[in-house]
Amino acid sequence: MKIGIITFQCAHNYGAVLQAYALKEYLKSLGHSVNIINYRPCYIINAYRKINLRYWLSRNPYKCIIRLFIELIIKPIRIKRWYAFEDFMNKCLELYPYHKNEDYSEFHTLVLGSDQIWNPGITGGNFDGVYFGSNAKCNIVSYAASSRFEKLSKQQKNFFSVSLSKLKHISVRESSLSNLLQPLVNKKITTVVDPTLLAGKKIFDKIAIPPKKNKYLLLYQIGQWKELNTLAIKIAKKLNIEVIEIVSHPILPKKGLIQTASPCEFIGYFQNASFIVTTSFHGLAFSLTYNKQFYCLKQNSDADLRLLSLLNKLNIENRFLEIGEEPNFEPINYSAVNQKLEKEVRYSIEYLNMALN
Repeated sequence: MKIGIITFQCAHNYGAVLQAYALKEYLKSLGHSVNIINYRPCYIINAYRKINLRYWLSRNPYKCIIRLFIELIIKPIRIKRWYAFEDFMNKCLELYPYHKNEDYSEFHTLVLGSDQIWNPGITGGNFDGVYFGSNAKCNIVSYAASSRFEKLSKQQKNFFSVSLSKLKHISVRESSLSNLLQPLVNKKITTVVDPTLLAGKKIFDKIAIPPKKNKYLLLYQIGQWKELNTLAIKIAKKLNIEVIEIVSHPILPKKGLIQTASPCEFIGYFQNASFIVTTSFHGLAFSLTYNKQFYCLKQNSDADLRLLSLLNKLNIENRFLEIGEEPNFEPINYSAVNQKLEKEVRYSIEYLNMALN
């Protein structure tokens, strides 16, 4: 069967490219011919350009000078990081050219997702019809599509009601989103695991590049959180290990900072970490994949919904700390967690088999 995937494959974001790779590789393991549609909207690629005036321009002349000074320092980091991501995309994602008004008629099925493809905060301020299979003349399904909604406006409800009616089968990544969308459609909305959890170690071990370092706490956060840095240092001190941080975007260099890791090296850092602290959904996903002891920190925003949905399913909500809450260092019982996760994965596989057939 020939399958096309539409997702955020062009974002220079570890979770985005690795979930795309995971879904593609898992579907290939079932014997299908799979390509990722190389849709590169400007609202994504503009955020990750090698050189962009927005990195240093400001209406405030003083801030403009400071930003320009910082950009001159981190520009080599930004360029090296850019090539690391582009190289991974071109070599590993099996990209298929995107054309406007493409009807995808040569594909048997078009899979929408995973990642936050239904989040207008990411897709240029509005819903992007491409991520809802507009113009497609083949079987359309979603897999683990995500967003950040806590509630929907009347206009958003109307949009989802019409757009989702085109999909033969619908699955989302978070139960909170499923609860919002289910009243709007007359077909079942299934909650499934992220592709990274679907693929698991078997697929990621093939491309992981382990670091030369060992015995380290891995810190991975989206943005920079003073509270998370404090938590990581506190835990590392108790365990008598150093902190290694992978950043989500280039910042001023400092000791222990990993800024130019390729997606394959990113996996290697999770694979070999002694402990993990994160605010990232995919940071959580890879911690679980490699059965690592970890803590997540609440940001008190709708971003918490994604992590909380997964932690609730696995009955380990105690790994999600409030800001200022002290960790108790009680080890995670991965025997119980893996049983629950395997059940969720089996359920997700059943959904995929139904959706593709």
